Amino acid sequence: MKRPFFLFFILLLQIPMFGFAQTQSDFYALYVQAAKDTLSSPFFHGRGYLKDGQKLSAYHIATEFVKIGLKNFNPTPSYYQSFEMPVNIFTQHPTLAFDQDFLTCGIDYLPHPSCPSLQGNYSLLWIDSSHFQDPKKFKSISKKDLRSTFLVMNIPKTVPKGLKEVVDNFRTNPFNAAGFIELEDQLIWGVSTQASQHGILQVKRGKINPEHKELRISISAVHMPNFPNANVLGYIPGKSVKDTFILVTSHYDHLGKIGPHITFPGANDNASGVATMLGLAHYFSQPEHQPDYSMAFIAFSGEEAGLLGSIHYIRNPIVPFPKTRFVLNLDIMGSEDALTMVNATEQSNAFNLLDSLNKTIGAVAKVKPRGQAANSDHYYFAQLGIPAVFLYTEGSVKGYHSVFDTADKTPMAKAGEIHTLLVHFLNALQSPTWKVQRKVN
Repeated sequence: MKRPFFLFFILLLQIPMFGFAQTQSDFYALYVQAAKDTLSSPFFHGRGYLKDGQKLSAYHIATEFVKIGLKNFNPTPSYYQSFEMPVNIFTQHPTLAFDQDFLTCGIDYLPHPSCPSLQGNYSLLWIDSSHFQDPKKFKSISKKDLRSTFLVMNIPKTVPKGLKEVVDNFRTNPFNAAGFIELEDQLIWGVSTQASQHGILQVKRGKINPEHKELRISISAVHMPNFPNANVLGYIPGKSVKDTFILVTSHYDHLGKIGPHITFPGANDNASGVATMLGLAHYFSQPEHQPDYSMAFIAFSGEEAGLLGSIHYIRNPIVPFPKTRFVLNLDIMGSEDALTMVNATEQSNAFNLLDSLNKTIGAVAKVKPRGQAANSDHYYFAQLGIPAVFLYTEGSVKGYHSVFDTADKTPMAKAGEIHTLLVHFLNALQSPTWKVQRKVN
């Protein structure tokens, strides 16, 4: 299979024009946008675990590292840091109908990421809040044989705490139903490391109604306990301080595919973050921009399955923790209105620095602080007391974890400005006067 040439073709067209560009920012805007378009193209199959999407993506990023001129770490024999992970994948195109009404996967419904294989016809039983508030109604459920029945959970997203605990326990399937149908206003998918013992479907509200009597479904799922995966790592040696590193990280994995036809491109999450990281790697690899501190660039995998790639790195660090000066993690970088820094409360110096630089440069309208959260690959670095933050953008780009997270809907309108801001930020982190906020846990 031929590798995609979109990124390389665009750059070949634009690089000769660089001398005529208004600013360096213009060049990197084109560079980053092209990298995002490439990584979210159909060639990479959603950068997931079907049709070699993850493997193709890792190879592409490693190849870009080579072209940029990043060095590979020793004793690592390549740019890969390999690991294995469990994952549930959907190998065939699914079909689903309520009576004679066929639904479209990705638009009208999704199998839950942990859903097992399903084949056959099932009756439907609607469940609402009253079943958990009326003992007689609840008892009536317990008396039914539900092994050939899917329970339609018509439950509001927000319920009182006591009721929520009862509903959550009910979802563990104590009455051995064939499965559950969760009604959703918006379909948001994910990755599961486990396979459920019963069916779980996410169906958009309005696509099923109480008049429907039967579910007809065919889903093929395979649980792979030891899927081969890899982080991709490279570095630029520092001019002055070669043994201490700043880490720029971004996860390249996404949700992949459901069968051969349904793809989650992941343009904003997180082709945009990897593209931004590649732009920074390209910039600092130029001899005139060589950083004072060594700078490592890490593309993590397994993030969508629970930060598994960064957990593997934490357990097998390439750069010793005491020699890790700072971690800048980039995830969801496709919007244009604001930048939010997660862990800004712990890393107030870093937040104040970025905010001050942005007020001078004007890259985005606002830089926002946010507390710590286990929502991207910075998290376990921060838990160890290593200075680490996660940046994401806010703005008009939608389609989170859906089939609509496409390159054309992720223009990265501020890619050049954000690149310039992050260059200034990373340079400032290397200043002898900048105070590192490191704590030991």
